[in-house]
Amino acid sequence: MEKATALIKALPASKVCDSLDSARAAATAAEDGKCWYVVQLGKSSLTEVHAALQEGCGQLGVVLVAKESPVSQLEVLRAMEYGGVYVASAELEKPGECLKEAASFSLGPSLVLLAEAAAIKGDENWTAFRYDPRREDQGLSAFVTDSGRVRQEIQGFLSRESLLTLIAKKSLPSASAGDADAGGLSEGLAAASKTVTILYSSDTGHAEECAKAVARQCRNGGYAGSAVRCGTMDSFDVGALPAEPLVVFCVATAGKGEFCGNGRNFFQKLGDRSDLALNDLKYCIFGLGDSHYWGKGTEESKFNFAKPARDLDNLLEKMGAQRMMPTGFGDDQDVDQYHTGFAEWKGQLFSRLGVDKADAAGGGDDGPVKTDEQIKVETKQLRGSMKESLDDITTGQVPFQDTKLIKSHGSYQQDDRDLREERQKMGVENAFSFMIRVRLPGGFCTAEQWIAMDDICQNFANGTLKITTRQTWQVHGVLKRDVKNTMRAMNKACMDTVAACGDVCRNVLCTSRPDVVSKKLHSEILHYTYDIHDHCLPRSGAYHEIFLMQGDEMAEKIQIMGSTPVEEEPLYGLTYLPRKFKVAVAIPPSNDVDLFAHCAGFIAIIEDDKLLGFNVAVGGGLGFTHNNQKTHPRLADVIGFCKPGDAKYVCECILTVARDFGDRTGRKHARVKYTVEDYGPEWFKEQVEERLGYKLEPARPYSFEHRGDMHGWVKADDGTWSCGLLIPIGRVKESSRVCIRKIAELLKGEGGFRMTCNQSLVLENIKEAKKSQVQQLLDQYKVMHSKETTVSGLRRNMVACVALPTCPLAFAEAERYLPTLVERLEAVADKVGIAQDDIVIRMTGCPNSCGRPSMAEIGFIGKAPGTYNMYLGADFIGKRLNTLYAESVSEDEIIKILTPIFQEFAKHRNKDESFGDFVVRQGIVKQMKNGRDWWTTPEV
Repeated sequence: MEKATALIKALPASKVCDSLDSARAAATAAEDGKCWYVVQLGKSSLTEVHAALQEGCGQLGVVLVAKESPVSQLEVLRAMEYGGVYVASAELEKPGECLKEAASFSLGPSLVLLAEAAAIKGDENWTAFRYDPRREDQGLSAFVTDSGRVRQEIQGFLSRESLLTLIAKKSLPSASAGDADAGGLSEGLAAASKTVTILYSSDTGHAEECAKAVARQCRNGGYAGSAVRCGTMDSFDVGALPAEPLVVFCVATAGKGEFCGNGRNFFQKLGDRSDLALNDLKYCIFGLGDSHYWGKGTEESKFNFAKPARDLDNLLEKMGAQRMMPTGFGDDQDVDQYHTGFAEWKGQLFSRLGVDKADAAGGGDDGPVKTDEQIKVETKQLRGSMKESLDDITTGQVPFQDTKLIKSHGSYQQDDRDLREERQKMGVENAFSFMIRVRLPGGFCTAEQWIAMDDICQNFANGTLKITTRQTWQVHGVLKRDVKNTMRAMNKACMDTVAACGDVCRNVLCTSRPDVVSKKLHSEILHYTYDIHDHCLPRSGAYHEIFLMQGDEMAEKIQIMGSTPVEEEPLYGLTYLPRKFKVAVAIPPSNDVDLFAHCAGFIAIIEDDKLLGFNVAVGGGLGFTHNNQKTHPRLADVIGFCKPGDAKYVCECILTVARDFGDRTGRKHARVKYTVEDYGPEWFKEQVEERLGYKLEPARPYSFEHRGDMHGWVKADDGTWSCGLLIPIGRVKESSRVCIRKIAELLKGEGGFRMTCNQSLVLENIKEAKKSQVQQLLDQYKVMHSKETTVSGLRRNMVACVALPTCPLAFAEAERYLPTLVERLEAVADKVGIAQDDIVIRMTGCPNSCGRPSMAEIGFIGKAPGTYNMYLGADFIGKRLNTLYAESVSEDEIIKILTPIFQEFAKHRNKDESFGDFVVRQGIVKQMKNGRDWWTTPEV
């Protein structure tokens, strides 16, 4: 500290003060020269310094001395956001020109970070830099570095030019300017009377979490509970704004710079109220967005980044409201996404509100926002408050913590997003309901079970069944009061929803085509599929307690559990897995399960109609986050071979390696694929073998030839028949539902139904005597089941997730839209003569990729309503990812792009060449060789 002080005293016309307050006072009174304050770098000192810098006093200078490692330069760099601030970073022993430049800078305050040699010893990324806004007047860059390299956190900060520009314009006016409003702002909340209203606009829940974090901090920091109000923007009466002393806004971005559904009306109404006098209103805003969402460095990304927050800020300022502090921004491109910007912004906010010393870990009306890991540990093996929440008839939803927990029991809380705006206008809560997914390993059920599910969807759901890409059913639209009855009805039909969702081993898939092997061998492989699935099931009794048990039985169970320890999970422990764990069993030559998209895969190795064992694959998964380059799809690696009876133990070992080494600090990096990618397939194999107690055998030869479903009739070796049906997008409704119900009634006691991973259905075990009756029903109700009735190769191979209106993660349509797009593409394909060529086309409403679009020859991933990224070039058998071809395209643009490519394919393809292979061979897209190249291979 002494050396830094001596360096400052040596500067001309400089004064060193013993506290920040005295330096601010002296700087306000001084006409020239800097008034300096020297302080050790720390969290508390940073908060005070940033608050002082925002006042914009030109004579203030601050030197931060870093004495301990590691030294983060990012917080110092943040001072650039205030506009008109000189910022520099240098070694204490070699300050260079930065102190002289800082002393001569008169346009605003100066901030210099001086690091002692010991604090940055060994830090190869330490960057000495100077940021002098005066250089811009000379046409030069304001940022200058003497280092050969710029550390990543600084480079990432500098690349967000639009963000810096936006925030720089939001700096507070100086109180020294004599402005009455500015003076009032510098007094903080003296006039706010300890009342604060927090409003949010949020689709995914991130802005809501930010708002509730502010509310909790205020309540725990001394505000009366009644003085802290937190709710959606649309729930607040715009006309009441003039009476509010302070409003905090947390605003997320939807679509192309649009307000989320629960904030849109507020903004529209506010814009229509030019009569409102908001001179006494103080406000601050935190905006959430993605600065690369519409392409890195594009004007569209700059324009739309956190646009709702900026629009609201401009409107409030125009209407005379007083900005209490600069608008904060959370950028999904930051290492910790929006949390990075929110942490900084809320620190300044809490300091101004005088609640920065409070502990926000306590409860409060909004409840703490806990991580998934905390929830799993604290909920008594997945029990939590689920039973009480479902019994609460005052609301159609369950609390936030239980929305996480109920996933482990096979259900998701959703709401009809089409109705949000209307219901908000009416002042009622969203139209909440629950999606419930059945556990059905191998996708097989009896005719009686199909009838039971048909009754369930009619009595408790929306009257339809959804066949998923995980080879099972989902029912949608189940009201909270019917959730338990739905589960009990499934249980009566010998079905449940245990492990259908959540951080556990989920429904294990198995090839559904009856034409790939003999019926006996298929049944044997399905038996091993059941073994794998049952072996990896969670053992908690929570599901039965919450959903099935009632009356005296439940009371007895509670009494017993109250005096004995909670049961243990031998595989999962208290924390279960870092993320979901997906397993598939494939029977070559069919890869209909998309085996390489799974965390663990087992490829049946067959010789002379005998099952020798399974090749083992690990590390697949397709979900990612738009423009987050730490996330990407990945295809699994084959690591060896195991005997049939060992498959369940191999799967257990893969699961426990994922359990022990998976990333629990961030769910976006928690899947098994990232563990394999980070440590390497060989390391992962060694870990599995160590737990097995023996080495896997070398992988055996195998060959995949297709991954589509079988359509039409095929006869088994025992004389029974199977028939493959096409269920468009897996939605069993209207005439197809009636037809399949009638077939199920016809086949009671003998027939089987097998869901496929392409969202369709295979009817099995049909005796010769009933084949004609089934055919008559298919013809009567026009259910597609042959090459002639399935219309086209595109239609036979289209897959889509549910997306809007019920999925809370969807950015765009999928299930409701893909058939329309395919119909237009069919017209093009028919015109050029490729209508019957099988082309895999898939669409999802978001990059979580439930419909596996990144393994499609033509894949679409939603970015905003009516807007998709288009990917081309996956192979037909599911062993190659596709490549980004066009960003943010609409329907007409899709048709315009694909029409000439279809024409070229029709003219120049090789014999038996698939569409995906053609576009790679022709150089239309580059081949995607590895998932880690997801962000670097495309040249768009």
